[in-house]
Amino acid sequence: MRILTWAFFASLSIILMLQLRGLDSDLRLPETPAGIVGYELAWSAARGNEIIDVWKRNSVVETAKVSLGMDFVFLIAYPLMFFTAIRLLRRSPGTSFDRLGGWTAVAVLACIPLDATENLLLWQMLDAGATDGRMHLATLAAAAKFLLVLVAALWCLVAIVRRLMGARTARAA
Repeated sequence: MRILTWAFFASLSIILMLQLRGLDSDLRLPETPAGIVGYELAWSAARGNEIIDVWKRNSVVETAKVSLGMDFVFLIAYPLMFFTAIRLLRRSPGTSFDRLGGWTAVAVLACIPLDATENLLLWQMLDAGATDGRMHLATLAAAAKFLLVLVAALWCLVAIVRRLMGARTARAA
């Protein structure tokens, strides 16, 4: 059953990620080459307002809003995909590596409120303009989210390599 749950969330994550990348291509302009990620990590009101102004001049603010809106579905899918993947890949909860996986599985769920907070703040600033307080909070939430995703992805990658190496060793014996 877990494999079907993972397959569902993995498929949904891939579909939404492709959709979000398509929207982001309109937001990647010469002045905003990092698109929505550049806005998420802008840090200062000055940089946030620069990005918003460029998007307004190029009539893509609505695209940014659609992207942030679609991200509300994505922010459920990708953490649950990682959570389920880690639970599938864990072998023995007694090993330090698998205990780390258990903590990582729970920690990656924090991406849900972090991403939601970030999206709400970024959306508000598209309408009202960026402030340092909102931009700092959005950037901190985004950075924490990206770090959690990176840790979860690395744990999964190492777990897969360990499984493959274990299978190769078992065949050789």
